[in-house]
Amino acid sequence: MNRIFLILLIFIFFSCGTQKQLQKIYTGKPETLLSEKFGNPKTIIEQENGKIYIFEVIKNLESTEVNQGKLTLDPMISPGVKKTERYFFTVEKGIIVRTKYEEEYER
Repeated sequence: MNRIFLILLIFIFFSCGTQKQLQKIYTGKPETLLSEKFGNPKTIIEQENGKIYIFEVIKNLESTEVNQGKLTLDPMISPGVKKTERYFFTVEKGIIVRTKYEEEYER
């Protein structure tokens, strides 16, 4: 019983990630869908069999107090960071064939 639960948990973990959602939404769709959602690409890399479009989304995450579940005189505060999300789309003959997602945090 525990093995079935563990296998189910691992399956749900890998099927609900951002990378898997990108594959479901964009793979097999035309490249015009990208400009509607992300705007102009940050970089376009030409390859012999297609192009790689790279889009960046930058968000500033504010610092916030970390809840410790108890009253303290000196609260813990997480630092503010800049979050950069990079979306890579490989396009061949006008159709998206591969997706990749990266995120980076910078203090």
